[in-house]
Amino acid sequence: MRMSDSCYEQSYLVGIILATYNCDLSFFEQQVNSIRNQDFCNWLCYITDDLSSQAVSSRIAKIVEGDQRFICHFHQQNLGSYRNFEHGLRYFEKIPHVTHLVFADQDDVWHNDKLTQLLQAMDADNAVLAHSDLELMNKDGKILHPSVWQYEGRQPEKLDTTLLLLRNTVTGCTLMLHRSLLSNILPFPHQQQSGDWYHDHWIALVAAQCGKIAHVRKSLIKYRQHGSNVVGAQKNTGTIRKEISLWIAKKGRFTLKSYRIHRDLSGAFYRRFYPDSDQKIINPFSEQRLDFGYSILKLGIRSAFVGYGAQGITLRLIINKFIFDCLKIKRWLLRTPT
Repeated sequence: MRMSDSCYEQSYLVGIILATYNCDLSFFEQQVNSIRNQDFCNWLCYITDDLSSQAVSSRIAKIVEGDQRFICHFHQQNLGSYRNFEHGLRYFEKIPHVTHLVFADQDDVWHNDKLTQLLQAMDADNAVLAHSDLELMNKDGKILHPSVWQYEGRQPEKLDTTLLLLRNTVTGCTLMLHRSLLSNILPFPHQQQSGDWYHDHWIALVAAQCGKIAHVRKSLIKYRQHGSNVVGAQKNTGTIRKEISLWIAKKGRFTLKSYRIHRDLSGAFYRRFYPDSDQKIINPFSEQRLDFGYSILKLGIRSAFVGYGAQGITLRLIINKFIFDCLKIKRWLLRTPT
């Protein structure tokens, strides 16, 4: 059955969470128009604005004025992108007839069949989440690369929950999730620092745990790369060469932040789904493991064997964990007996 059939459209209602914060209004209007031009028309869009300036907020409201499918929520405090998207999910949680949910960034441009393609992929694979490739464009709309998956060396078809803990290969602005995931997704886990990880990483982990993920090897979004991106595309992400170049750029400094973030995210995941289990045994990133990175090495070897592409990230994390465990032993040896 074609997605354009009216009976098919009546079967689904897609909720769109469009997060904004002091957006470039020209880019925002292009994104809004690309949503309006979708060939699947049964959607509702909540604009969740994270305390933009009054001038920007007023203009956002003006751009969507008269189109009842857009509903504006202007927050009274700045939440950051992670919590902003969580609030968007909370809004739609209260609307039971919304069947699927997607996220939109304020400055991208959707292909007009984005919703159609994702819905069809989910139906075909009986998936709880679908995501697609995306084009990379500059601030002027010029295409820099036709495939971010190729540009970054992603192989998302190889993912599972533990490999996702090592490296996220699901981009938030390309994904669609079934509302049945909300009970496991919400609430988002606590972060020590804002930006430790992003909403798409957590949602992908939950989806991989709860069901099947459909991968659409077609670019359904033009992703705008510019200096204000919260997260941007990087060529050959996850390779050893990339990690070494980043390490050199940092003048050889190790902060252990990368290990802490992976430790906290994996801890949140295992506590959500395996609350009564021994974290030291099942969590490869557990700080309770005094293994100098051996568990991470095993995970990295599996990633390399299946072609997931996270060797560089593995190397960084092993070094981080080795230093972390050495410092732990040092603290033990220096502890004054009572």
